[in-house]
Parts: sequence; C-alpha cells; structure tokens
Amino acid sequence: MSLSTVLRAVLRRWYIMIPGVLLSLIIASTVYSSMPPKYTSGGIAILVRQNNPMTPTSVNPVLGADGTFSTATSTLVQALNTPVVKAELGLTEGVENFTIDNVGKDNAAAGYDHPFLYIATQSSNAQKSIDIVADVMSIASQKLARLQDDSHVRPQNQIKMESVVDATPPKAVMNILFAVAGAVLMLGIVVTCVVVCAWDALIVTRQRRHIHRSASRVKENADPRAAIL
Repeated sequence: MSLSTVLRAVLRRWYIMIPGVLLSLIIASTVYSSMPPKYTSGGIAILVRQNNPMTPTSVNPVLGADGTFSTATSTLVQALNTPVVKAELGLTEGVENFTIDNVGKDNAAAGYDHPFLYIATQSSNAQKSIDIVADVMSIASQKLARLQDDSHVRPQNQIKMESVVDATPPKAVMNILFAVAGAVLMLGIVVTCVVVCAWDALIVTRQRRHIHRSASRVKENADPRAAIL
C-alpha cells in the first residue's frame, strides 16, 4: 500500500479520520496528565586525604597499586550501583532511582586520578530527588569507612569523603512525558489510518461487486440466449 493510496483513502473517509485523530489527541492528553512528572537532582562528592600525606600504598591499600583515588572511587561505584543498596534506601522501582559514577562527562579520559563521585537522582517527588542525593552520599561514606576498617587502615591514614556540590535544586524532566504522549498519539493516528484504509477497501470492493453484478444483469437482459442458459 503506497502513501498516495493511504492519502486518497483518508480524503475519501474523512468522516472516520477526523474523529479518530481527535480521539487520539484526547487519549494522549489523558496519558500526559495522568503520568507524574519526573524530577532530577545531582551532587558531587570527593575523596580527600587527611593532613598527613601518604604515598605508600601499604599505608592505605584502598588506594590501590597506583596510589590514586581512582581505585577507591571505582570500588564505591560498584558497591553502590546494586539493587541491594537501592532497596536499603527505600527506592521504589520504576519511580525512584539514582546513578553514580567516578568519571564526569568532561574528564572521561583514562589514566587520570578520579577522586570525584558524581551522583544523579530521579524521583516523581521533587524533595525526594534531593533527599536521595544526601542518602547516597551518606551510605557511600559509610561504605568507604567500612572498607578501610576491613583493611585495618589506621584512622589517621584513612581517606574521607566530602561533599563538593550539595544536592542541586530539583528539575522537572518533561522529555519522558512528551515521548510517551507522542508515542500514544502516533499509535492512535496509525491505527486510525489502518481502520480508514480497511474500511475504504471494503467499500470499494462492495462497489465493484455491485457494478459487476449490475453489468451482468444488463448483459443478460440484452442477450436472451444468455438468460436462457
């Protein structure tokens, strides 16, 4: 079925197409208004050494063989990006979530020291998106301390986590709502076009049959021998 065939069917059966489009708009608007908006927030934490400098990895094995923070932040990212942690934070699946990484968008080059933790949250509640940032930072600090305690690192040699950027003001994410409402609208229009084309094909077929039968009757009436046979 070509585009021109569809357009001709739409023009001929406008009395089906227009109500179908209006109904699709109503359904898309209902979906858009019924979906709660999503809010995002973010924060940045950093791992820091205490006043006494320490370069030997034997002092704090959490720093890894290279003595940089990359190993520690990578370990924290892996420890936090788990369903268990999200369950501990009481996050509702599909409604609330967070992501954490030790490499930002502007410093993704490998081989550099990455002492930062970049946290991004999402929730249907504006305040909750802010609270999740603080909760993630808190549990990250606890896991860092536990990791060093398990490695028997002396308190004076332990690294600490500090907040560099507290939770940013919540920002509504509308692209998800627009995408879902747009998909519903397009689906409704496509379904309407299919119905229009099917109805148009059915009517055209009936008209052709009617014309064929009328022609056959005319031919029979014009030819007496065909009527006798």
